[in-house]
Amino acid sequence: MPLPPVLMALAVAAAPAPADPALQRGAWVALRDCGVCHAIGLDDVSTNPKAPPFRQLRLRFNAIALERRLHPMPATGHFEMPPQTLTASDVPDLVAYIQSLKPRQ
Repeated sequence: MPLPPVLMALAVAAAPAPADPALQRGAWVALRDCGVCHAIGLDDVSTNPKAPPFRQLRLRFNAIALERRLHPMPATGHFEMPPQTLTASDVPDLVAYIQSLKPRQ
């Protein structure tokens, strides 16, 4: 189920403005595949209480550990998550985006 336009606009507004093309692709992947359940910005709230905000994932996992956890998702799914369009080539960009979610100073 896609995000309603209002929620999509809020998620994009809450996310940092990525300048790096990999971060832009990762932000799009987050919005397309993850934003239905996860908070994908700096201060939004996950719609699914079991789905940790991406800014917390950044603190829990370094980039290598996060990539290892996400890489099998296109083939096997992930926990209770619905089917995703995430591909193996999306994973590095998504990891880069998650790692970029640092609080504003």
